[in-house]
Amino acid sequence: MAPISIQQEDISIITVAKRILSLSSQICFYLIANSFPEPSFTADEGDVPETPEYEALRAPLNDALHDIFRLVNGPKNTLKELIFSHYDLAALQVALDRGFFNHVPLPKASSSTSIMKSSEAEIAQKTGMDEGRTGRILKMLATHRIFKEVEDEPGSFMHTANSAFLSRNPEFYAAADMQMDDMFKVACEASAMISSSPFDLDISRSVFHQRYGTSMYQYYEQRPGKAQRFAKAMGSWSRLNRHIDELYDGFPWESLKTGKVVDIGGGNGHTSVELARMFPSLQFIVQDISPHMLSQAHQDVGDRVTFQQHDFFNPQPVHDASAFIIRQCLHNYNDKDAVKIVRAVVPALKRCGRGTPLLISDIILPESGTTTRFQEHHLRQIDLCMMVLHGAKERSKEDFEKIIKEADQHLEIVNMCRNPMGIGLLEVRLNVE
Repeated sequence: MAPISIQQEDISIITVAKRILSLSSQICFYLIANSFPEPSFTADEGDVPETPEYEALRAPLNDALHDIFRLVNGPKNTLKELIFSHYDLAALQVALDRGFFNHVPLPKASSSTSIMKSSEAEIAQKTGMDEGRTGRILKMLATHRIFKEVEDEPGSFMHTANSAFLSRNPEFYAAADMQMDDMFKVACEASAMISSSPFDLDISRSVFHQRYGTSMYQYYEQRPGKAQRFAKAMGSWSRLNRHIDELYDGFPWESLKTGKVVDIGGGNGHTSVELARMFPSLQFIVQDISPHMLSQAHQDVGDRVTFQQHDFFNPQPVHDASAFIIRQCLHNYNDKDAVKIVRAVVPALKRCGRGTPLLISDIILPESGTTTRFQEHHLRQIDLCMMVLHGAKERSKEDFEKIIKEADQHLEIVNMCRNPMGIGLLEVRLNVE
């Protein structure tokens, strides 16, 4: 029997609604069975579970929800929502920049019956802007359930789960603020970048470089305050997408015994610090070219995590390692530069013990049709992020294999794992007889 084409697929309001009901019921049963609280919009509620079982239900439910939204709205209304969405982001940009989220009081203990709120006038005064635009920004965000206007008290606002999450999580706030500040401004000029360089793409032809006249890394080197925000944002990104879990589960760290692990391009060291906590017998060296990133280093694991300034385009200086990690670095570079980064490690791999692994932790794009559209959409967002910021891209396993073989024909991927968010781990070794 021939496979069903997209045109023959049974997508209708009623069939999609049935799927939504089924998946929603399964989520409710899962929450009850595992003693997770029912999600709500109230400010004192926590986030949803971050378990593989919950993700396996959440992703297809989002596919179905987006389908029914588009079906009932039709093309005109669906596209209208999309082409006006930059105004929603503009409201969020102002609220983050002016600190709206820190000027509405969080709820007190759950036993309290009082409503914690602030008026437009109070928020405007604390954020240093006029009351009229303050209210307009708040009302726009409230349509996304970010803040809520108090019932029977127009002009006063209280936290919802979404706005309270930003208030309570400074690292996620930093990630959101960075995206709505530098990255939002850059993304708006993607078309201009392609017009100026329609066929070639590298870091000097990225949108970021075109707008600011320098690479993103040099930009932050020149702006220590923004560099600190970037470091906090990267810590939030790591926890948000469970990178550490993937590293933890994807490689037998105990087999290294009391070995030394080199974290190449490791930034402020949050990955190595987490691994050091999990594996107290291991030593870690965090390498980064940026003194600002290294200055943000954690110091709570004693001398088992040390820091070294190093440019990963230059030959790797550590020759007695048990393993090397390149985490969330290669996607910042085009294929030519990614090959150079991997190739710079090869002489050290040859001088270290036989079979010393190079662990590449990065997004691994799925093959077509192997994941939900909801999950793929987020990965495609990150792919375009790499394009506009660095003139780079996310890669599939096949893409990584090409880079690794070009770096050295004896390098081989011996193991691969990937979590539902697309974050993967490639175990690469030298196959030398």
